[in-house]
Amino acid sequence: MLGDVADWVFDLDNTLYPARCRLFDQVDRRIGLFIQDRLGLDAVAARLLQKQYFRQHGTTLSGLMTHHAVEPEVFLEFVHDIDLAPVEPSPALDAALARLSGRKFIFTNGSNAHAARVMDRLGVARHFDGVFDIADAGYVPKPALATYERLIRRHAIEPARAVMIEDLPRNLRPAAELGMTTVLVLTGEEWAETDKAGDHIHHVTDDLVGWLGAQLPARIAVNEAS
Repeated sequence: MLGDVADWVFDLDNTLYPARCRLFDQVDRRIGLFIQDRLGLDAVAARLLQKQYFRQHGTTLSGLMTHHAVEPEVFLEFVHDIDLAPVEPSPALDAALARLSGRKFIFTNGSNAHAARVMDRLGVARHFDGVFDIADAGYVPKPALATYERLIRRHAIEPARAVMIEDLPRNLRPAAELGMTTVLVLTGEEWAETDKAGDHIHHVTDDLVGWLGAQLPARIAVNEAS
């Protein structure tokens, strides 16, 4: 159980909702369609370029902006035009967040609009004090250290009293370097295995709601003692 936590920083996709929803598969397919249409490539070539840019730039969008002057707003609106039906409302997550003291933020390489739709679908929007999206980051995606520093400045976060929860291990390394406690949410996805081992991972779980629930006694004890 953790000690005194002032701020909780949550990734969105495959973290706030389970990866088994396969929601990001829809986004992944639409990214490929966008590349095919914009660059005039066939499906195979578009897929190769999509993953190349993801590896080299942190997000496919960043690569498309750098090499093809793609307008980020147009890209984000297209790729997030997806069916949220696979994400079920989560009363359990709602209850866990309600009992968790401290501010709560979404930190995503996606858009604010996408985050709002997902939080509404889950039924947890009321708990969050803000969303820091890719536009807030100046379109410099996680895991760029400067983006984490920008998040910290924007919301006056004290890293030593903050927890960051993510499904991609590489995105937790800068958080740990800045002094945050990190939590890796396991998804079982091959693309989430890179950089999984290391001292930048402080806690690991395959059940976000259960893990949050396990922190509640410590938080209650701190509050009662103060």
